[in-house]
Amino acid sequence: MFKSVRICLFSAALSVFLPSCSRPEHSYLTIQVCLKDQRGIFQFFEIMRQIAQSENLRFIDGSAKTADALKVMGADKYLKSDPARSINVGIVGDRGMGVTAGNLGLPPYQVALGFTEGSDAAKAHRLSSHLVAALSQYWNVEIVPKGRGASPMKACDGIRLKQDP
Repeated sequence: MFKSVRICLFSAALSVFLPSCSRPEHSYLTIQVCLKDQRGIFQFFEIMRQIAQSENLRFIDGSAKTADALKVMGADKYLKSDPARSINVGIVGDRGMGVTAGNLGLPPYQVALGFTEGSDAAKAHRLSSHLVAALSQYWNVEIVPKGRGASPMKACDGIRLKQDP
């Protein structure tokens, strides 16, 4: 039952975040990262912003809207308590290409990212390569096997967070 609640919450959050999509896109790649702490969340948001800018795409932060929608639905008890707040962000391009990232249904500081190709597979794969490389500089990135959803990461306690030079 908890899994179905997580799926419903995640679907509701994504519907708030991506209302302008004309048709649903399926992820060609799903990854997970463990951000470790509040500092990691801020770094993650900054990396997402920087990659969006460098790829001439839009960064969208739907975290606050997601939290509000969950409160309206009466599901706010499932929200992460600070400092590991609910995360719902993405990088979007034209016609369905991009990546969405969220932590609903996952333990604190764990985030799943789903990449979609849309109508520009080459640009989508360049985005995923760029973002995975950037995230890998700070955290262990795990690829979620096709046909499976994100689940709590076993290695989250043993994450490697590189120190600033």
